[in-house]
Amino acid sequence: MHSQMIGKIKSVYCKYFVSYSEITFYPKEYFNVLTGPNGTGKSTIVSAIVLGLGGDPQLLDRSSSIADYIQSGKTAATIVITIFGRYSDSTEAFKRVINQKGESQFFVNAKEMPKAKFLSFIAAYNIQVSNLCQFLPQDRVQDFSKMNPQDLLVNTMSSVCDNKLIKNFTDLKEMRLKQLTAQTDREKQNDKLQQEEKRLEQLQVSVDQYQERQEIIQKLNIYKAKKLWIELKDSEEKIHEYKSQLDEAKAVYQDSKNAFEEEKNAQEEIAKINADLREQTTKQNRQINETMISMNKLSSQIETIKKSITESKCELERSIQQSIKSINDVEKLKYLLETKQHELDIFNVTKSQVLNELETKKNIIIKTRDTTMSHYNKRRELETKLNDEKIPEIAALCHKIDRLENIKSQKIEELRVRNPNLFKAMNWVAQNKHIYSCNIYDPMIFELTIKSEEGAMYLENVVRQRDLFAFACEDKNDMSDLIDELCVKQKLSVNVMYCAPADKCFFKPTVPITEVTQLGFKAYLVDLVSGPIPLINKLCATYQIHNILIGNDEVSKFTACVPKSIRVYFGGNKKYSVMSSRYRSDLMLTENIIKKKNQLISLDLKQMNSLKERHAKAILEKDKIRNTLKDIDNEFDRLQIVLRQEGDEKKKIEQKLSHFSNLTDEIKKLQSKVNTVNQSFASLDQIKQKFQITMLSDFRKIFEIEQNLLKSLKLTDKLIEGRKVNHILERAHLQQHASQINKLKEREDQFSKASTLVNRLTGVVQITSQQINSKAVELRCLCNGNLPSNNDFPFKTDFDKIRNLTVEQIYEAILDYQARLDCMKNLNSEAIAEFRHRQAEVEELRKTIEAKSTQEKNLDAVMITLYNKWEPQLTKLIETINNKFSEFMESLSYVGEVVLSRKDKSDFDSYGIQIMVKYRKDAKLQTLDKYIQSGGERAVAIAIYSLSLQHITQVPFRNFSMCKCIQIMLKKRFQTIDFH
Repeated sequence: MHSQMIGKIKSVYCKYFVSYSEITFYPKEYFNVLTGPNGTGKSTIVSAIVLGLGGDPQLLDRSSSIADYIQSGKTAATIVITIFGRYSDSTEAFKRVINQKGESQFFVNAKEMPKAKFLSFIAAYNIQVSNLCQFLPQDRVQDFSKMNPQDLLVNTMSSVCDNKLIKNFTDLKEMRLKQLTAQTDREKQNDKLQQEEKRLEQLQVSVDQYQERQEIIQKLNIYKAKKLWIELKDSEEKIHEYKSQLDEAKAVYQDSKNAFEEEKNAQEEIAKINADLREQTTKQNRQINETMISMNKLSSQIETIKKSITESKCELERSIQQSIKSINDVEKLKYLLETKQHELDIFNVTKSQVLNELETKKNIIIKTRDTTMSHYNKRRELETKLNDEKIPEIAALCHKIDRLENIKSQKIEELRVRNPNLFKAMNWVAQNKHIYSCNIYDPMIFELTIKSEEGAMYLENVVRQRDLFAFACEDKNDMSDLIDELCVKQKLSVNVMYCAPADKCFFKPTVPITEVTQLGFKAYLVDLVSGPIPLINKLCATYQIHNILIGNDEVSKFTACVPKSIRVYFGGNKKYSVMSSRYRSDLMLTENIIKKKNQLISLDLKQMNSLKERHAKAILEKDKIRNTLKDIDNEFDRLQIVLRQEGDEKKKIEQKLSHFSNLTDEIKKLQSKVNTVNQSFASLDQIKQKFQITMLSDFRKIFEIEQNLLKSLKLTDKLIEGRKVNHILERAHLQQHASQINKLKEREDQFSKASTLVNRLTGVVQITSQQINSKAVELRCLCNGNLPSNNDFPFKTDFDKIRNLTVEQIYEAILDYQARLDCMKNLNSEAIAEFRHRQAEVEELRKTIEAKSTQEKNLDAVMITLYNKWEPQLTKLIETINNKFSEFMESLSYVGEVVLSRKDKSDFDSYGIQIMVKYRKDAKLQTLDKYIQSGGERAVAIAIYSLSLQHITQVPFRNFSMCKCIQIMLKKRFQTIDFH
């Protein structure tokens, strides 16, 4: 019990403070009320509490100078606030002394201390005079409604929660901020890392290419140096050989020159003898050629004759083959001829029967066509009657019926001119009925239908005009929304009423109509009205139309006999109203003549019934004609099928006749082909005889040509023998000449070779010497001025690796490396430096991103743990406040809720408290806002919210609320301070 008293005010002492010279105020444990006229010092007590507990004057929204709170004519003011301490029967006294200069002295239990320390003592009891959720002065009521949901949540938590919950909320917001910052930084670093990695990849290619190029250049130089060194060594060995060969070649050159001169003289003598023999041989060759030409011509003639004989023989063989084929064709033609002749003979037997059948089919087709045409003509007559008479008649009757029934459109057009607000509202409702949960009815003048003009006149004189022109809703929330939309938002002057949903009429007359028919009454007013059931129930409940009798003029004779329960009834054009006197028990009957207002929709039932009877009769006749047409169409379809079947059979018979007609022609053609083939056999014998005669003539020609050819052969043999003799002589001299020539040529070759060898060896020695010098220079350039024979040669290891390669292999390697080098891009060493620099930057970025990611994960884990502890406590707190707030609002016949608002679970800066209120039954729950609710409504909500906090607060210093909130609630002019 004592724990509930810790921090509560025990007494408030004021001296020379505003209107009080000296006063001590002892609040009770629960609700405290200060009453009195304006200016008697009710607000001074609140000011004393605020200033005495270290608050600034700005919190009171009165004077900004604390010196203004000193009583007039006094130099200082003293305030002492005593509260219950933490121990049983202990107290804490907080004292503040104010002077005219606006300076203050602060004391705790009579011990002076600085303001900061003074405030820390007060804060230890969680007293927050600056928190409007804990302390709400009258002049700052408006500031409460200005607080956004986030401020309201913070102030509420500060007021009623322990420091741990508030600290957890603050930590969550700070960690969320750090998390978002780390996430943003990480994303930026990721973007930068991706850019750097892309650039690094590009540079990596350049670096790899540069290194690869340098390696290839190094290997190329080694292989070139090796090649040069091998060539240099080979050249030095060869030059010694070339010099010794040159000395030997010079000696051979001189011997060969002398022998060549001797052989040249002997050759010239033999050449003269050979020239004479060659001339004789030429003459003999000419004669032999002439004879051979003649023999060739004769051989050509023989070949021509043989070719002619071969062609004749081939032609004869082709004719024989064609004749054999013709014999086979004749057999086939004869068989086909016999088959078709047999088929024709069979047809000739049944031809008369087929012709009779064809004539029968033709007659059936003609009769069927005549029947079809008669049906077609009959159908045309019926169709003309249907389209030209019955359908137009039905359309005209429908138009007349629609014109009688469509009085609503005429009323709407009239409404558009007379009442544009209602017309606009009806259009909007028609387009938006789907957004409401229940039915929305148009005004009664459109929804109700009266069975006669008299009934419309009676209802117009019973129901008020505003109800006739009012929209009706089956749901109260729909009614509230519709009023808000049409009257508030669109500012249309229309009426909306509520009618309970129903599927049947709940009202019955108190007097059965059968009991009053003898008095001239024929029906009740409700019997003359038709329309939506909810509207009928509404009229019965409001205007008792189920108890309003309708009669004729005879009613006036029986007014005294009308049952007393009937208060209103009509007779002819008169309205009778029965009223009871306020001052006596007698009933008064008033009689008024009524007039038509032409506002309700009524129908001429007699004309309507007549039109409907004519319409039904016309429909019946139209259906009868259509049934007849349908029967005719069915019969027409059947006849068409018969025509199609008979036509197909007729066509088959005609095709059969046509086939046998063509069969005779085919037989004639086949006979003609057989005759033609037989004639071709006779011509074959003639071809054979002609071939034999021609062949005998050609053989004679060949014999004569062969005799001439034999004579030419004999002459040719003589000439050839003479030529052989000359050839023998010539060959002997030629052999001698050839032997001499060979010797001469041999001597010439020896001389030429010796001369060439001497010249070549001399040039080779010179060129080899030059090559040795140039290769030695080039080798030194490739090997830093050294040769492989030197001790400090730099590439000894590389040379050892390729020592087993041949010159060809080395040359191929050089070509390969040179080709690869030519295909590579030439790069400088700056790309290497840039690559190393960016590589270091990328590694640093990765470490930074990893650190940021780790920081996010750690923060997220801590936040989840902290949130799981904090969120259930906050939810429970809001639910408790909401329950109290709703309970208090309901006790005042209002509706209220307190809800936790947020954009996202992790967006702790958006967490807030929203106060929802509803002061009217036809309104919706709305957020407490200075622009929506009136000042009094806001004050009530704020006061109730403050009371709600007091029932759950863990803060020992209870809520202090100034007059205006409670004043409005209690409808009295007094000021209150709540100390509970």
